[in-house]
Amino acid sequence: MLSLDPWLERLEAATLPAPVELAANLKAAQETRRVPGVQLVPGRDRVTHQKRIPNPRHKVTTEVILVTAVARYGSARMGHGKDALAELREPVLRSLIHWMPPGAEIAIRWNGGNLLTLNDHALFYADVLATDYWWKEMTP
Repeated sequence: MLSLDPWLERLEAATLPAPVELAANLKAAQETRRVPGVQLVPGRDRVTHQKRIPNPRHKVTTEVILVTAVARYGSARMGHGKDALAELREPVLRSLIHWMPPGAEIAIRWNGGNLLTLNDHALFYADVLATDYWWKEMTP
């Protein structure tokens, strides 16, 4: 799996309306009390194989989940017509989409987003980002 440290460094260098953190999994991301906030969560790695003689190639698609949290009552304080979720997601996604992290061979792409959960204090939205690289086999 690709390291998320360069992703975090890129987002920390950008001017964002909320801090960005790493989370171990989706459950940990949803337990945060920092609202508004953005968390990077490692997703799944999918491997596809290309049969090539004598050496097969393995393409790894790595997914990273971007969890955005906004307060449920935030729109009342911010005024009508203001979309706090969109204002938080847009600069983060703009910083990452089409960026090439170290070790990747294809730029980051957006694979969709969905409401993750809605609890008593916050709304959590998950965007799935993906990038690809070729697994390099170890030679003896």
